[in-house]
Amino acid sequence: MGYGYGYGYGYGYGYGYGYGYGGGMAGGGVFKNMPAELGLKPWTLDYTPLPGGAPDLPPPTLPPPTNLDYPHNLWDPALVAGLAATEFAVEAAKWQNLDAAWLTPNELGWQNTNPGASGFIAAELDKLQTLMSDDRDRYMPEIVAQADSAPVYWLQLLNVGGGERPGINALINYAQRIGEMAALFFKERYKRVRPSTLFPGLLLPFGPPRHPAFPSGHSLTGHLTTYLLCEIPEVNTALSAELVWLADRVAKNRERAGLHYPSDSAAGKLLAQGIKTALTTPTTAGGINNPTFTKILGAAKQEAKDLVDPLKQWW
Repeated sequence: MGYGYGYGYGYGYGYGYGYGYGGGMAGGGVFKNMPAELGLKPWTLDYTPLPGGAPDLPPPTLPPPTNLDYPHNLWDPALVAGLAATEFAVEAAKWQNLDAAWLTPNELGWQNTNPGASGFIAAELDKLQTLMSDDRDRYMPEIVAQADSAPVYWLQLLNVGGGERPGINALINYAQRIGEMAALFFKERYKRVRPSTLFPGLLLPFGPPRHPAFPSGHSLTGHLTTYLLCEIPEVNTALSAELVWLADRVAKNRERAGLHYPSDSAAGKLLAQGIKTALTTPTTAGGINNPTFTKILGAAKQEAKDLVDPLKQWW
């Protein structure tokens, strides 16, 4: 008598996501800093018309000299955010030591100067292993989407799309830009290895990213985005709980992927609070001097007011 048993299991997962972020719809490559409708188009131009014939192109009409300044309203919101970020960088002395004021032993227990560091790290790795076992598979589409395109989650929660609300778009982009700048600075300061370096059994689905773990950049930028948006009274009243929940969720997803320790996420959240406080404190009281950010925030606040004002509807 012969006995045979066969078992086969197949699992396939595919996810594709594309997004161009630059103050609304954006193209890719060299066209990323312009709306899609201003992207590449084919033209057939004849620069050698017949002798005596009409010129192929109309002659240029030069505007009067008073019209030669580029109008602010045509700036890409993402690039206005970049301009504001340069001012933030100049004020580095006012934010590069925020860790001393905002981080606690709860976030720094992993450092080798702490007698209980081994136990602290082991407990964090145990939490990550549990998240890998219990959560990762279910959250993978979200984890992948948020890896490089997390800002769209904030835009969707705010119901802002296309080229709508340039001030709010610029505010979100600004938070992402300066959040990344601050995160990289503190990552170099703390130089913490990724969890998978200590525990390869976390079986990362991708990565890890080629920079240190602490603090979590996704946590810092996400929470900073939330905190700056909540400086808009109408947004704070209607969506503050949801925006904090979203930032927490994006940070937790990085832990589910095995890319960050829980203390990385917590540190990013606290540093975001510190940066928001420094940005919104008057310069006379030691706050960051960032005039373009002030203009962006003012524009975002006005957009939020106009959105709910029946007299400011466009039709």
